[in-house]
Amino acid sequence: MNPIAKEAYTWLGTPHINQAKVKGRGIDCGMLLVACLEGAGYIKEGEIKIPAYSNEWHLHHAEEWFLKIVERYCAKVPPEEIEPGDFILYKFGRCVSHGAVYIGNHQVIHALVDHGVVMTGTDDVMFLTKMGQSRFYGVYRFRRG
Repeated sequence: MNPIAKEAYTWLGTPHINQAKVKGRGIDCGMLLVACLEGAGYIKEGEIKIPAYSNEWHLHHAEEWFLKIVERYCAKVPPEEIEPGDFILYKFGRCVSHGAVYIGNHQVIHALVDHGVVMTGTDDVMFLTKMGQSRFYGVYRFRRG
């Protein structure tokens, strides 16, 4: 099993707490991506510095700061080449604002505000707008070394 996907499983059930990164205590979707890289041994703990942010930042800003951080460490890959351990980014609000770890078989692990870290399908209704359009933005793979 891919080390990033394997680490994502260990976070299941962790409550959602904005900007947190403590297994079993609290995490948000972006910090889950960082925690999975750390837990897989691909980066050192604390290597990726994230500036403070509001839980609703994506509703008030169009700047793609979350996307820029992901792109600093990951390469975009075609959706048809997705592999377990890749990150899927979604656009909620005005910019890319949600990340999930792909674990295979059309399933992702991600942190939701009211549910904590859960496993859902990539086709879950939450990934659609009220008009039925996909919120999918892209697939990103960590660049080792």
